[in-house]
Amino acid sequence: MSTASTSTPRVLVYGSVNCDEFFVVDHVNSRAQLRQRECSIVRPGETISSSSYSRRAGGKGANQAVSASKAGASVDFAGAIGADGGWLAKELEGYGVGTKQLLVDDKVATGRAIIQLSAKDADNSIVLFPGSNFSGNQGRTFDWGSYSHLLVQNEIPWAETVAALAQARTAGLATFFNPSPMPTQDQLRAFDWTHLDYLLINEGEGQDLLVAYGAEPAPGQPEETLLRLRTVLASSTTIVMTLGANGVMAGLENGDVISAPAGRVQGKVVDTTGAGDCFTGYLATLLVTPATTGEELRPLLATACQAAAMCVEKAGAMESVPLRAAVLERMQATP
Repeated sequence: MSTASTSTPRVLVYGSVNCDEFFVVDHVNSRAQLRQRECSIVRPGETISSSSYSRRAGGKGANQAVSASKAGASVDFAGAIGADGGWLAKELEGYGVGTKQLLVDDKVATGRAIIQLSAKDADNSIVLFPGSNFSGNQGRTFDWGSYSHLLVQNEIPWAETVAALAQARTAGLATFFNPSPMPTQDQLRAFDWTHLDYLLINEGEGQDLLVAYGAEPAPGQPEETLLRLRTVLASSTTIVMTLGANGVMAGLENGDVISAPAGRVQGKVVDTTGAGDCFTGYLATLLVTPATTGEELRPLLATACQAAAMCVEKAGAMESVPLRAAVLERMQATP
């Protein structure tokens, strides 16, 4: 595992930045639901009207960069926008994220995310258009000595993500990978897990990983899933698996599996879109030095969980991320 260490993490987030377009939907799907007044997102073959529309900055990479910044890291975001994306750079800068690594590709449009958001329960359904995220991120190189952490996802070309992880690991950075959307099975099997310190996934992605390696999935059994992943990946990577309302579990290099509860939500859940990215950015920042035991990692997981819980109390993936001081205050006030 990398031994990168610094009092203030210097995080390079290399990934996607999008214009997120939100369409709030509130409708009835069937006669039974009509009687029960149940609502949900649009079904296949159905056309409905949206009750409201909004545009916000997004993209998993950009969201996680903002989260890391609000958690207290010094953050640069590496990615690409189109000529129509200047406002996104200003948004990132407004959250304290450096944009010197943000390129402009004026030949294509900035990436888009079309998000249906249920007015009933805040569930969402997302369609991505990669745009400049794919065309503008080709053959990137970085001054790795300027950073202590690299955080990547899977919304830019796969080859760029893999190359960045390998280069960062060679340079001694702590490496974090949130493989969302999930890579193909061939990509997963060919991936060199020795380049990775922390794998950050949800429970469904954990099952997908097991299937990719020909292992038996274990739905509803997160601890067993982590143990099986430890076997098939055969690396020292710490595997962190989020479980929604059930909190988080982590499989450590020594074989231990630990857990932390979900954070406390006050009031109504408004928007779950950015919760995962909030958790990821927070955890990467909190791991200033590698946590090799459950005692070291568990309180960091709990803090990241509380940040994610507070995130769902507000709309938007970036503006909803709480500052670290607010997270700690909530935790201290929770019995």
